[in-house]
Amino acid sequence: MKKIMKDLAPIAIPHGPPVESTAEYFKSKMETAGMTKKYPVWDVARPTPQVLMEQARRDLMAADEKLAAKREEEKANRVIMDAKWNELREKELLLKESFISFNKFIRENQEKRDRAERKMEADMEVLTRKTRETEAMRKRVAEMEEVKRLMEQQVRDYTIYEDYLMSVVQNYPEFKQPLDVLNRYEALAAAKNTLAERQERDLEMLENARQEIAALTEEKKLFIMGLNNTLAELRWRYDKVKNRVIKWELALNRLKEAAAGRHVELCHVRAAIWSLYAKICQQKGIPLDVEESDFEQQLVVIMRALLELRRIYRIAQRRSKEKLGIKSSRDSTPPSSPVRRS
Repeated sequence: MKKIMKDLAPIAIPHGPPVESTAEYFKSKMETAGMTKKYPVWDVARPTPQVLMEQARRDLMAADEKLAAKREEEKANRVIMDAKWNELREKELLLKESFISFNKFIRENQEKRDRAERKMEADMEVLTRKTRETEAMRKRVAEMEEVKRLMEQQVRDYTIYEDYLMSVVQNYPEFKQPLDVLNRYEALAAAKNTLAERQERDLEMLENARQEIAALTEEKKLFIMGLNNTLAELRWRYDKVKNRVIKWELALNRLKEAAAGRHVELCHVRAAIWSLYAKICQQKGIPLDVEESDFEQQLVVIMRALLELRRIYRIAQRRSKEKLGIKSSRDSTPPSSPVRRS
């Protein structure tokens, strides 16, 4: 925020309605109409408070003179009004005496009387207005006295600053006049404000950067948390798949072991089938027409041989049972007894 310097010589603005200050405005405008306008120079002598006070005292004396003239004029008007009142009373008596014979004249006099009364009312209004103006002038005088007191107080208050500036000019040769001290102070104050604004701008930029870094850090934390969750889920899936792989690897190993056992067993079975087929062909005197790899034909030959053996076995078993039955029936028949002769 730009620092507002305190005015060392503030302008005292008179109080009161603006209409009452119109005369002073046009008067000052006429006085300054022929003057050449230029910028104020600090080394040109300014009007001192004593001069302003003398001007205020002179205005007060002129106002007192105008007030005295107005009072004299009021007294003269009062005498004139009293004379007119006396004249009106005399005319009223004459009108009362000649009322019957001079009716028209009475009406004219009545009109004159009305005009006189209206004029009297107008004069009373003027008197009232002048009285108000007098009261306003008295208030203005009181305000000017208050302005005088304030200006004297300001002169007493600001004298120490003037003495201080003069002492600074005397002690420091680089300053030629008090204006140089004020200019130096304004330059330093402006530099201070500029540095303060720059520092505030830098601090604001730093705060914005800190907020952006915090937001970016929070965003990256959330991103890393999401990656950790994804990684945990992938690890869980990896462990699950790994367990399934281990399970199926074990099952595959068991299948391989079972397949190897079955293969060994199949090899033994194939060897036994071929050996059995060869023995059957050798016993029957049949040539080995079937290839060694054709197990189906070999099993067909073996099944036929087994069926034949089974049929032979059943026939042999039946015959043996028949032989055993005949033998057992012979053994169970008793020997015949000799016939006795009578």
